[in-house]
Amino acid sequence: MSKTLTIRTDDALHDALARRAKDQNKTVSAVVREILGQALIERPLAARIGHLRGGMKLPQQSSEPWRQQLRERNWRS
Repeated sequence: MSKTLTIRTDDALHDALARRAKDQNKTVSAVVREILGQALIERPLAARIGHLRGGMKLPQQSSEPWRQQLRERNWRS
């Protein structure tokens, strides 16, 4: 069974939702449902930050143990 949710928005947000709905050939309600659904889906940490993996740039040589450990675990280096 579906439920009705009423929210208040300012004009700018309403206009942005209406533009997106028009661009996607959907109703404003459908766009809002999609946005809420994507925002509330629980994803594992690895999925949320996977794009950051291996992005750390470290000097090639380092005498500090923590830097060496980071280098060893950074699969892109």
